[in-house]
Amino acid sequence: HNNGWFIPVFCVLLGAEIGGWQLSIPIGAALLASLLVHEAGHMLAATLLRVPVREFGLRLGGAYTRRAYATRRRDEILISAAGPLTNIALFLPLMFVPRFGTQIALCNLMLGVFNLLPLPSSDGSRILRMIRHSGAPVDIASPAKA
Repeated sequence: HNNGWFIPVFCVLLGAEIGGWQLSIPIGAALLASLLVHEAGHMLAATLLRVPVREFGLRLGGAYTRRAYATRRRDEILISAAGPLTNIALFLPLMFVPRFGTQIALCNLMLGVFNLLPLPSSDGSRILRMIRHSGAPVDIASPAKA
């Protein structure tokens, strides 16, 4: 998207807030990597479950993945949970990165946990919708994103 440039800029500005201007670019890059790893988690789960991934990118609202819907609710739940669980799994290893690892680890933990909450447009709301839904996964979100 033509407004996707905003996300790396925002990450660098957030990096400056976390570690000062000297570390703004490395911290910003780590934050951006956290968003992209989150989406990679969704894409890996979708690929393993043979659900086609159509697009991956950045836009004003954040990183996103557009994909087809899984044919089974269980698969839809697994794909939706894969992004946040990837961030949560990064928490402990990132704690041992010198200088700013603790801050990036906490950002990953928050990203994972908040995405699991059933807030509008979150992975958590998609998971809850799939748990409540009794039929095939249709019209759960358009487009599917993390």
